[in-house]
Amino acid sequence: MTRTSDKRIVTIDQGNSSLKAVAWSGSAAEDSVRLAEASVEGLLPLFENGEVDGCVYCSVGHTDAKFLETLRRLVDGRLLVLTHSTPLPIDVVYGSRDTLGNDRVAAAAGAAALNPWQGALVADAGTALTVDVLDCRGCFRGGNISPGLSLRFDSLHRFTDRLPLVDAAPVDGMFGTDTRSAIRCGVEGGMASEIAAAYAFASDEYGCSRIILTGNDADMIHGVLAARGISSEVHPNLVGLGLLSIYRYNFS
Repeated sequence: MTRTSDKRIVTIDQGNSSLKAVAWSGSAAEDSVRLAEASVEGLLPLFENGEVDGCVYCSVGHTDAKFLETLRRLVDGRLLVLTHSTPLPIDVVYGSRDTLGNDRVAAAAGAAALNPWQGALVADAGTALTVDVLDCRGCFRGGNISPGLSLRFDSLHRFTDRLPLVDAAPVDGMFGTDTRSAIRCGVEGGMASEIAAAYAFASDEYGCSRIILTGNDADMIHGVLAARGISSEVHPNLVGLGLLSIYRYNFS
């Protein structure tokens, strides 16, 4: 009999701005696609490159019932949709589990899968920045939500008269030498400082010993943290790894 850990599983993370799907063989990410919106047609390459034994899906917003039903047929019913009542391989201490974002739970489960019993601060730098604590006992303790890089840049431009719209780019030093570099230093450095401050507290309070970054802007923030002498790790497929861990926990 084939073990769950040996099966080919597709994980689907539908975020605020895009959908990311990863095909896993064992614990290795074989292939992935990123789509602007949920589309079964866009996912077909993952299903055509080899037999898929199961699928797990999470979304931060609206879920399309027709999309899920088509997915369910593709995997002969072996579809797990992550909800607030899904059994998890980690404990969750949170005041309202029913409002806790599934992507945040999955990212924490991914951190636990990377290094069991090692506390981590998990920062997902996407449309929003979520900074969450997984303590050294493998328990999700909660976290913070704030605007992501694009939202911060956009709001400075939209709600001021003269500040230009600036995109993310590497910066040198703590302070900018013109308006654009000052905005970049302020926005990118501010996000890095936010993460660093949260990590300092989480280390003292919950025994966290690492910063794990994921999301579209993870590499950018990793560079800013490194320039300030703060170590961090980038795991682009962290949410997918967590979804894989949750699937195996439910179907082992």
